Amino acid sequence: MLAGGSGTRLWPLSRAAVPKHLLPLGPGGVSLLRATIDRLLPLGATVHIVTVASQAAGCQEVAGGAGLPADSVIAEPTARGTGPALGLAVRWIARQDPDAVVCSIHADHHIGDAEAYRAAIWAAAGWACATDGLVTVGLTPTYPSTGLGYVALGRIRSSRDWIPPHGSEDQEALSSAADGLAAFTAAGFVEKPPLHQAQRYVADHTHLWNTGLFAWTTTAFLRELRAAAPEVDDGLAAVVEARAAGHEERAAELYAALPNVAVDPLVMERTRRLTVVQAGFPWSDLGSWADLHEARREGGDSDGDDNVVLGDGLAVQSQNCLVDASGGRLVAVVGAQDLVVVDTGDAVLVVPAAKVQSVRAAVERLRSEGRSELL
Repeated sequence: MLAGGSGTRLWPLSRAAVPKHLLPLGPGGVSLLRATIDRLLPLGATVHIVTVASQAAGCQEVAGGAGLPADSVIAEPTARGTGPALGLAVRWIARQDPDAVVCSIHADHHIGDAEAYRAAIWAAAGWACATDGLVTVGLTPTYPSTGLGYVALGRIRSSRDWIPPHGSEDQEALSSAADGLAAFTAAGFVEKPPLHQAQRYVADHTHLWNTGLFAWTTTAFLRELRAAAPEVDDGLAAVVEARAAGHEERAAELYAALPNVAVDPLVMERTRRLTVVQAGFPWSDLGSWADLHEARREGGDSDGDDNVVLGDGLAVQSQNCLVDASGGRLVAVVGAQDLVVVDTGDAVLVVPAAKVQSVRAAVERLRSEGRSELL
């Protein structure tokens, strides 16, 4: 479970010290991390939380409250992107279980149907075993998003693609699970396409949204990582060896020397053994205030004018506004439409709903001015 980002597009609420996944944005006011753990527990799987060292204590507190053991948190010494983070986690897990089937998910997403979500994870795990390759879960686009990634569909997969399991009852069960949802070979990735291209993807049904939900066996992932980036694989092997020996300072030094790169360009976009499982659950990466607004409306938290008000806020004679008064004082929005207003006490954000993707520009401006206390 990846839980190491800072969620800059939800600034000023989400920050490096208290990132999106630790905020009470889940159903019932629990953190997104806790909501994700609770969603996964019915699978009966072992849950590991992969985070950065500076967020490890917060993640451990949430994990402990959910009944997970203390060693469930795998901490990066410093943030190096999802590529090294997942490589570290897979290598660490492989030390204890060389035949483990690993599913990588995000801790800060909104899921509208937990049962369908778990079915997709099970199917992805099944295809990982059945094909001895890597798997991603895609969703049929419901609108032409220009802020999400897409995966192109190749030919449809069937049981003829299965590689016979190696005598394991678990692998046989997972291979059977691979027949539960439609799956395809992957024909490439497209990240944040222009509007006309996204509109074509929605119309011709050739692409799915890439949710960032992946599955693989430890053997398959490490094989593909080795083929794609041997220097990263060597570095991670040295990090795990140092950490296992109790030399955490040496592990941190070695890890800091690794490139900062996402798993998609590092491994997923280079492999020739990638399967796409087509799932069908309501989903949002909560990547912007507009996404949070929509998720809250779907959850029944809006008034009759589609306003969502959090904390001590008011939306008067206004339509389709999000008012977050987390700062502890009254925030009143009057006569507005399609507006986001967020007050955290030390910062106020006012942005039209159509421009919420530009919030990151404000964060970058603050960073360039050295105002780290607000980040």
